[in-house]
Amino acid sequence: MMLRKISFLLLPTVLTVIFFSCDNGKKVSDGSGGADSLLIKYNALIDSVDVNWAVMIADDDDKLVLMKRLLLEVSYTNNYDKAKYQELKEMVDQLKAMRYDQTTMINSSLIDAYDSATFAISDQIIEFARNHPRFDDIPLMEELIDDINGKNSYVLMHRIHYDNWVKELNSFKKNNLDKLLATDPVLETESMPLFELPS
Repeated sequence: MMLRKISFLLLPTVLTVIFFSCDNGKKVSDGSGGADSLLIKYNALIDSVDVNWAVMIADDDDKLVLMKRLLLEVSYTNNYDKAKYQELKEMVDQLKAMRYDQTTMINSSLIDAYDSATFAISDQIIEFARNHPRFDDIPLMEELIDDINGKNSYVLMHRIHYDNWVKELNSFKKNNLDKLLATDPVLETESMPLFELPS
């Protein structure tokens, strides 16, 4: 299996992935016991998937806030390209509308389009700030750039962690589907999509 390509694969990111993946050692068991027990385990897996999704999206939201904050720092100088500033600000505002959700991510082109736009815009904003004549006089700009790059480096880790839980949920549901449907006939039977691409 191959993970969706991300251009910023760095050693710190890989180490972080290993650290966070250890959390998955506390797996929900495979599904022995009665129907009520199975449903409890199923709902616990759903909760774990949703929590990991929420963490990932919150981190992405924080990155967009940081991008706008960096633009704001540039504007405080009162000596900047106002047209370029407005263009970049509007581009950041449009990103959320482009973002996939847990259902639409089945279309991998949406993920690719969002990734391409997000990284391209963050690069443009960073370049806009670095090219400002007073960049070296405002340490906060460099701090914000470091924070943005840090958020970018966590994207792969978040996706691996999310996929681990989705795989476990999909496997549990597949192995116990008849029993689960007997308890909850309207239970969603389809497997949830992954960030990971099939080989």
